[in-house]
Amino acid sequence: MDSSMIRKSVFHGSFYPGTAGEITTMLDMFREQVGDQKSAPHPPVLILPHAGWVYSGLAAVRGLATLEASPPERIVLIGPSHRHYFMGFSPAAYEKYETPLGTMEVDLTLQSDIVDSTGFQFDEEAHQHEHSLEVILPMIQHVVPGNPKILPILTGSVGMAEINKLDDVLAASLDPLRDLLLISTDLSHFYSYEKARKLDRKTLDLILDGDGGTLIDRSGEGGRLCCGFTGVVCAIGLAKRWGLERPEILIYYNSGDSGGERNNVVGYASIAYPPPRLDTGNSVD
Repeated sequence: MDSSMIRKSVFHGSFYPGTAGEITTMLDMFREQVGDQKSAPHPPVLILPHAGWVYSGLAAVRGLATLEASPPERIVLIGPSHRHYFMGFSPAAYEKYETPLGTMEVDLTLQSDIVDSTGFQFDEEAHQHEHSLEVILPMIQHVVPGNPKILPILTGSVGMAEINKLDDVLAASLDPLRDLLLISTDLSHFYSYEKARKLDRKTLDLILDGDGGTLIDRSGEGGRLCCGFTGVVCAIGLAKRWGLERPEILIYYNSGDSGGERNNVVGYASIAYPPPRLDTGNSVD
């Protein structure tokens, strides 16, 4: 295999531990802390944070633990590009992602379908230097059984037309009972502890209410209120297309609660959408 088709880890040893042993030890600690959170069927949409594990790892594992009893076959991950500017969405065209825990296979058929249907293109520079999806991958490898295929997608500058275009393809291509849309975002950035909690409450209420329009309107200041707001709006749109009910906040805190200074915090939440209601066929004529 051409080595250029494997996206190797860049941020191990900084955002998360550098060796397989250290990674599993830290994730086992988080997993023990969150307790039994298994859900069957699994949530079809999750929103998770992507900061350094010492700060947001517990929240991310809390969400991923819901997948253990009913693991998805595929996971589409959408996260923001922090370091490289581009227009539209960028579905990864690597064959595999490599972390200290091994490799994960990319669903290139789905990638090709999205590219063909939308015109979005793979921007390798954006993917090579981005942490928002990489930091979640070893967590999936360790917490979620079955080694599901993945498709990482980064978001650049997009509007509602592009979001709707992507949601239409995802709604047609994914099965909410077999697949998962995973959105990577932190909440407020670099406010005081109390102000961050108030701002995050407003953002979380918009997510729970499915108000993607207002979320976009509030997304100024370089994404300081919700850095992955584009992905969150995608989640809201896909949930509506699938007829999913109101999501649930599984856990919320900020970096001031997990060891950071309280005058300059970042907010984290894990949010899950319930699986679709199944027709039991028990109606009476």
